[in-house]
Amino acid sequence: MANNILIVHGYSDGAQSFTILRDFLVNNGLYQKQNVAYVSYASLEDAANFEDFSDKLDEDYTRLYDQERIDVACHSTGSLVVRAWLRMRLKRQLENGQQPISPVEHLLSFAPANFGSDIALLGQSFLQKFRMTFSPNERPDDTFQSGKIVLEDLEPASPFQWNLSVDDLHGETYFTPSLPPECACYPFIFAAGNRPTGIVAELVHGQRKLGTDGTVRICGTSLNTRKCNVNFSKKEVAPVWQPETKFPNIPYSVFNGFNHSTLVQTDLPAFVAADGPDGLLKKALSVKTHADFATVAQEFQSTSERNYQAIKAADSDEAKPFQQFFFRVADDTGIEVTDYFIDFHVLKPDNSVDADLTKLFDSTFNADIYTHSVNTACRVMMIDCGNLESFFKNIVAAEGKVAFDITGCSSVPNVDFVQGHCVVFDGADPVKPGPSFLYPNTTTLVEVTLVRKESDELLRLLDSDLNPVAYLSKATVAPPEPTGRARLLTQQ
Repeated sequence: MANNILIVHGYSDGAQSFTILRDFLVNNGLYQKQNVAYVSYASLEDAANFEDFSDKLDEDYTRLYDQERIDVACHSTGSLVVRAWLRMRLKRQLENGQQPISPVEHLLSFAPANFGSDIALLGQSFLQKFRMTFSPNERPDDTFQSGKIVLEDLEPASPFQWNLSVDDLHGETYFTPSLPPECACYPFIFAAGNRPTGIVAELVHGQRKLGTDGTVRICGTSLNTRKCNVNFSKKEVAPVWQPETKFPNIPYSVFNGFNHSTLVQTDLPAFVAADGPDGLLKKALSVKTHADFATVAQEFQSTSERNYQAIKAADSDEAKPFQQFFFRVADDTGIEVTDYFIDFHVLKPDNSVDADLTKLFDSTFNADIYTHSVNTACRVMMIDCGNLESFFKNIVAAEGKVAFDITGCSSVPNVDFVQGHCVVFDGADPVKPGPSFLYPNTTTLVEVTLVRKESDELLRLLDSDLNPVAYLSKATVAPPEPTGRARLLTQQ
């Protein structure tokens, strides 16, 4: 491990909340007290954004540590601050023709908001601004502010999360085996497995939502994302998976007995329990090579499985794994499509809609769709994967196909989109090579391209006599076909 460590707080929090973590690191002989520092950033400043935090953090890191590699422990939104900083620093190194060297050796992320929080939109209300004005972490300049841009970026399906993940998880990254150990960054994810209890949790919308720790989506904490493109302008439409650049298995574990806030309370007995965060934290800091990293990743996975069993014994609903699909839709000219509808359904071998298996899909996965409040081209669909195995057995037995239709709508007169149809799983060929579209406990980024069509009323060609060219004059925008569920009505 490095000699120095930075501790980065989350949204609306402050460094003073993490002195317990500091004392734990010092008392366990992991760091000297003088080598522990904090990042304190204005998360409640309405005009501030993650790029501001990144740029200032890069400057302060250089002034304090020069080129020395450090460790970082972050909580919640702090993970996005650090990831944005690492992306910025890597970009600058590459632009200057420098060897990519991560300033961070070990990145310990506790309940990270890597893919946002369902309660971020709530934070933008006037009531929240009023409440934060009297928060103990409130700064003098934060009166009646709530961090407008930060909260927009914290919402599920935010364009900021999409762009950041495309860059640091599926592009040029420090989280990669292609860099030598002395240049790479080793990330570790500690996820809370329980929702908070009590009157406040019952009253605050979203804090008792299944699949969350009361603040962030548990599946959205993992960095083991995948990304595919579904391009409806291609002759054959199927998910095309982007080659991986990051480590194939980034350590990730869920911990029983913790919610979003308590996961960093190192003085709790559960923290140092046999399957608590304590042991894995110390092992994470001992990683020096890629082989060490892979070994520890397996230990994280085993610990997570045991914790899931413990959670299941207490509350079977909380023990369910979830997955989320992060959709970004644009047309084949590159313009974002902000009004669209996605319909997942199951087809029979003859491509007619299977009503029973479509209903089974709905009841199995309980899909929950979140549309970003500012950019509606970005949406997240979270599904319950608790009964995934039994669902697949039914699909395979029926040789059915899981498919989705996507129907876009344009706000421009005489412009529309060709409806898209894509099969993502074929029960007749269940062992087809390549990644599975369904992948519990993580996020799958899906970049969709629709075909844009303009009618002759918008633009047409005229011949030399100023008459419409014959073979183009009949061009029209075809009305969309009924989607999977709508087709059920025509089959009855």
